[in-house]
Amino acid sequence: MIAAYYRFENLPDEIKAKHNIRSKVRLDCTAYTNATGYTGLKAFLSPKGQMYLFKIPAREFVKANRKHLAAWALSNGKYNLSSIYFEDVDYPEYGYGYPNAKRLLSNGLENPLFPFRSDCYLFITNQDLTLVEVLVIIDGRNSVSGYYQRLLDGELDSELEQLRAQAKPLFIYGIAL
Repeated sequence: MIAAYYRFENLPDEIKAKHNIRSKVRLDCTAYTNATGYTGLKAFLSPKGQMYLFKIPAREFVKANRKHLAAWALSNGKYNLSSIYFEDVDYPEYGYGYPNAKRLLSNGLENPLFPFRSDCYLFITNQDLTLVEVLVIIDGRNSVSGYYQRLLDGELDSELEQLRAQAKPLFIYGIAL
């Protein structure tokens, strides 16, 4: 069911210095599993082959209604991957989101996530969002609440553990993490 798994984390200072990374809110993809060949995050790859996102307070650009509040969003500065909706106060480390479903971005350019508008993302984070795991569910947008509940109930635990075990580095930073 989970099409792809990505682990984003704040890199240690030594690795940041080696790669001239200055941002304190940058999260780099340090591991991934993508046996299905999912291409929905391809727009987030840098020319160097790195994939990184910035955690941004969602109020800066997210327009949501009062019943659907996002505290954070993940963006690479050019594209917004998703807002993160944390709805269950008993499980603050679990959230969900989905790609922008508009054909065009606010600047008039084509939205590279438009072909993936029916997908959904489940997020597992630590308290300060220095670690964010992204689980991709193809065509899951309309059922995101159900997938979110399955994540909370532990129904995805064994599949998630398998994906974590299969994960490999996306980019070799040169120092063990």
